[in-house]
Amino acid sequence: MNVARANTPATPRVAFFHQNDVFETQGGIERYVATIFEGAPERVVLVSAGGPRKSARLFGLDVKPSTGAPRWVQFLRAVFAQRKAISAFLQDNDVQVLEFSRPEYIFLGLLFPGKRAVTIHGTGPGPGNRLHWLLHHACCLLLPFLADRVQIVGRDPSGVPKVALRMLGEKVAFFDAWYDESFTPAPLPPLAKADPLRIFYGGRIAPQKNPKLLFEIIRESARLAPGDFQFHYFGADFDAIEREGLADLVVNHGFLGPQALAEAMRSCHLGLMCSAFGEGSPYVVVEGLACGRPYILPTLPTLRAAYHGNVGVRFVERYSAQAYLAAMRAVRSEMLAGDIDSMKIAAEMTSRARSHAVPRLVHDLMRLTPRSIVEGIA
Repeated sequence: MNVARANTPATPRVAFFHQNDVFETQGGIERYVATIFEGAPERVVLVSAGGPRKSARLFGLDVKPSTGAPRWVQFLRAVFAQRKAISAFLQDNDVQVLEFSRPEYIFLGLLFPGKRAVTIHGTGPGPGNRLHWLLHHACCLLLPFLADRVQIVGRDPSGVPKVALRMLGEKVAFFDAWYDESFTPAPLPPLAKADPLRIFYGGRIAPQKNPKLLFEIIRESARLAPGDFQFHYFGADFDAIEREGLADLVVNHGFLGPQALAEAMRSCHLGLMCSAFGEGSPYVVVEGLACGRPYILPTLPTLRAAYHGNVGVRFVERYSAQAYLAAMRAVRSEMLAGDIDSMKIAAEMTSRARSHAVPRLVHDLMRLTPRSIVEGIA
């Protein structure tokens, strides 16, 4: 266990609780926590699984692997077992607000003093995982009584039961995903008629991401439009692509840090996502748009609410390879005609940059505590 003790800071802080090492793990919520941790050094500390990073602002939780137990259950056990050391860490850092990355963690708020905030990422577990679905919704029903603020990524509140939303009232806040300053715009790569349009897919290849459709799009593009499209993958799950026999059709960049990911995005022309359920406002979309790259998205409520009307965003109404191919062909034609402006695409993402969004979030969280008045946080 890595516990770094800090001197008492001059201002109160927010402690974020998350089950994974946010600096070494792939996933939107890890990027969310890491971005806030880096973007508000005077206001934010972190309680998460231990990693290689040494910081006085990080309590490296010792999470013991347990056969058959989900990761979030292992995290709950670890926090309870190490609650005395965590309490000392929170006290040393003058923590006034506790932020939990899933509703099941709200019970941890009973172990420590401070205001409690819970973040809902995506639309919750899929209905196929019945036990987790029931637990998620049961914990959401407790939020009106135990949470001081509920933060929903994107604009779709369907991850929280309607009755809980009504009871929460003004405690609910909506926000979009953020990106690091690494994600800045650049002109589109040159594209001639004989060149392939370079399309990237970033992130996990998990059930809610609709990998079956992704694989079908790759196969159909090679069959129906050979040479017109080249697919690039950014992430840690290339083995799933290999198992489908598609390795020769996809350029694998692996799991990249923010700067390398931004450079890889800027080397491509277009981003693609085909998620079917459980999607909030994924970081890879706002990051790609921030680089000035257009995106093809499925018509999910979360994504429509976050990006409807944005320059460069094209929604596909049907979950079919043919529908995606039609959208890809249309983007290719527009680029060949010079009708897509990467700078205009990126300009609409400015308000979501870390320098704007993180201070705003921390400001709103600190307003939950009475000390915000004393400290002049209005």
